[in-house]
Amino acid sequence: MHPDALGLVPPRGMRDIVPPASAGLKQLRSEVMRVFGLYGYDRVTTPPFELADVLERGLDAVDRRELMRFVEPHSGEVALLRPDMTPQVARIVATRLADRPAPHRLCYEGTVVRRMRHRARRRQQTLQAGIECIGWSGPAADIEVLRVADHACQQVGLRGHQFELAHVNIAATMLDLVPTTARQAVADALAQKDAFAIEARLQQAGVPARERSRVLALTELYGDVSVLRAARKRFPTGPVAVALEELGEVVDRLADVSLAAPVTVDLGELRGHSYYTGVSVTLLAEGPGAPVGTGGRYDALLARFGMPAPATGFAFDVDNLAWALRAQGESLLDRAPLRVVVVGEDGVADPLAAALRAGGLPAARMEGNAKQASAYAASWRYPLVIVAGQRSHRVLRTADEQSTRIASDAPDIIVQLTSFAHAATGAAL
Repeated sequence: MHPDALGLVPPRGMRDIVPPASAGLKQLRSEVMRVFGLYGYDRVTTPPFELADVLERGLDAVDRRELMRFVEPHSGEVALLRPDMTPQVARIVATRLADRPAPHRLCYEGTVVRRMRHRARRRQQTLQAGIECIGWSGPAADIEVLRVADHACQQVGLRGHQFELAHVNIAATMLDLVPTTARQAVADALAQKDAFAIEARLQQAGVPARERSRVLALTELYGDVSVLRAARKRFPTGPVAVALEELGEVVDRLADVSLAAPVTVDLGELRGHSYYTGVSVTLLAEGPGAPVGTGGRYDALLARFGMPAPATGFAFDVDNLAWALRAQGESLLDRAPLRVVVVGEDGVADPLAAALRAGGLPAARMEGNAKQASAYAASWRYPLVIVAGQRSHRVLRTADEQSTRIASDAPDIIVQLTSFAHAATGAAL
């Protein structure tokens, strides 16, 4: 009977990740985390839930209906499953690492949980991998975060993506011109660049023509970095001009940095966490229809935990990153590490499997013949089956049923196995 019929399924919005997809996702996260480490970002591990009154300090205007709450049985206090890791990292820095010199370069990976209301795909469980650079103000820190994210994209082979820069104070300042009752509707229309809907909402709300034109200008201020020149002419003074200056500093410095991905600007961008205070970045790619990653400056967040400090960061939505890679024709299964099934007489197969494991190659022993082992390997996505022999080993490739032989005393047997596993064709014997 199907598990659905028995009710043996995860809660709505949650999911199991089974082999070999789980191994592919783990490898993808590992590649991203390795890049973070290359830039000096130290891994930090955060708890899966926290007390609500602590974590909510860093969640600001997040809709509380999106949070997963429960009563912690030992204390009787309300707790939250973590909906976002950045506030957790901020708490850790403020309470555990405050005595260390800045900047605090920290990275993390894990699952966050949030009720995704008003979404077509009601995914509540999201894999994240991100970095936080705390205690470093100015555009140099923003540039570093962009460089790390760009390097990670190159490492995993992402193509056709772009980094979209914005400044949260620009759209926020314009929305302050809109009455509270109409603000969400205008924000939704602005996200769609729907000038007609914005105009209609603003007129209904009684917003004067001059203010309407300022809000409507945001629907056109997106594209390449030349957009900033037009924006400076449109907003020469005031809070928007200050925000444009800050964004312009980052863009100007990017001219001296060789990012693999193009950089665009969208001054009407509203995505991002409510704690962002300055320049923000959204990583976009074909496939998921949602950001592959988001980040930005959050200079006010640490103060909520008792340690005022500037900060910036970036986080990949690993699920959307995997989706984008699939959209360009790459399979997560190809990222799973090589592993083999070994069959044969115990006196030959057992020492061979042990030697492969000692060399770092996962090897599963199996009884039975080559046909049975091949069926098992194909089902569990083992790329190779080795039929151990005294003088040579027969190696079967499950992807195309090709085979080859490797001498039993070959000193580079793992190299040969790896090469054969990744070859498009092999010589059938």
